[in-house]
Amino acid sequence: MPPANPLSSPAVRELTEGSVPRQTLALAIPSVVEQASMNIVRLADMYWMGLVGGMSVASVVMATTLRVVLISPMMGLSTGGMALVSRYIGQRDQARADRATMQVLLLIALFAIPIMIIGHILTPALLRLMGASPEVHQGATQYLRIIWWGLFFMECLPTMSTVIKGAGKPEYTLRVNIVNLAVMAVVEPVLVLGLGPFPAMGIRGAALAAVLGSAAGVTGVMVVLLTGAAGLRLHLRDVRPDWPMMGRILRISFPASIERLSPNLGAAVFMRLVAAFGDQVLTAYSVFSHLFLFLQAFTLGGGHAASTMVGQNLGAGKPERSTHAAHMAGFGAAGASALVYGLLAIAPGPVLSLFGCDPASIAVASQAVRVTLGGAIIRGWGQVLGRSLAGAGDALSPMVASVGALWLVQLPASWILSGALGPLGIWLGMVLGDTAHAIAMTWRFRQGRWKLVRV
Repeated sequence: MPPANPLSSPAVRELTEGSVPRQTLALAIPSVVEQASMNIVRLADMYWMGLVGGMSVASVVMATTLRVVLISPMMGLSTGGMALVSRYIGQRDQARADRATMQVLLLIALFAIPIMIIGHILTPALLRLMGASPEVHQGATQYLRIIWWGLFFMECLPTMSTVIKGAGKPEYTLRVNIVNLAVMAVVEPVLVLGLGPFPAMGIRGAALAAVLGSAAGVTGVMVVLLTGAAGLRLHLRDVRPDWPMMGRILRISFPASIERLSPNLGAAVFMRLVAAFGDQVLTAYSVFSHLFLFLQAFTLGGGHAASTMVGQNLGAGKPERSTHAAHMAGFGAAGASALVYGLLAIAPGPVLSLFGCDPASIAVASQAVRVTLGGAIIRGWGQVLGRSLAGAGDALSPMVASVGALWLVQLPASWILSGALGPLGIWLGMVLGDTAHAIAMTWRFRQGRWKLVRV
């Protein structure tokens, strides 16, 4: 049984007293390493697909874009679960924190089954709607047929990892994700290239490796939660659905899910804009987008740290510490993004050539990297503030800002500018969208209404 007072357990980290910068950094570093490691494996996907050749790189990216659109309704569960868990931990209510953890797990299962069925049925038609050429369509369909069968594992791992971060123990999710990544790193080249006794599966091997890696990671999550090592514990008594608590999770999750749906659906529309310029530009964008995700590790890590600090300190009645943590994480994410993104922008060619890009694709992707440098820095600040608001239980404001910036600024600007400037106009539209979002988040955060949100 967990201790009555969670502060007496070494599994619980005290985040409501002491140095805010030190505690924010301690939370951010494991999350940054975790995010960077996950994205290194995604970059490895691009490398192996580059060896397979053809349009394999574009096929995987288009398939992944479609997958995240369809799973958007369940992506907000991590936000809702993290907000409740961090608030309960801050209030010293261990029993409700544990119960909320189990309820999130039940919700993942409830969402995954219908999405898996819908995905199997609609994949071919949706890929055509996204503008997939016959070669890209074939590869993306093969990839997704396997991914849908492993959807529970693919979504359980990131969602439950975020919930554990809400307890203030990101080092445990780092360890779990290292297991996931290690399995993928070993299994993927074997299955993709057909090493040893295994036949070469190509793009299907990449999908199967992703599912196997996620299943290994979920096994690690279950070990952590069943032992209570990270300050949260699964109990058999909590398997029974707690409908009021599920309702609270979904109430916070819904705007977060809409916020995720908006960029995910926007990415599908964006990919159709890119595909209109031909397969070379599509390949360039596919590689660039994965590099962009890798470089956002600092933003995502800072956002997780800020969200946990905000939630726990609001639960303890210390909003001034929440504000300090959000500002620290935001400036840190913006500064780190400027450094790493700037280094890539200096000489992107050698990096891009690792993924099998031809000279024309390298030229297009290099342009995208250099043009979006400023937007990446601004995005770091805006996204951390958005995560901070969500950690306070105000997931509606980031959702409205994200939807507005994307659909009222980025996509129209990219469409209009691309008509006159070609692919350059698409990248400029991205920068304008990031700027609009950051301005909206800064204004909303400074209003301070998030300090009064009840969860």
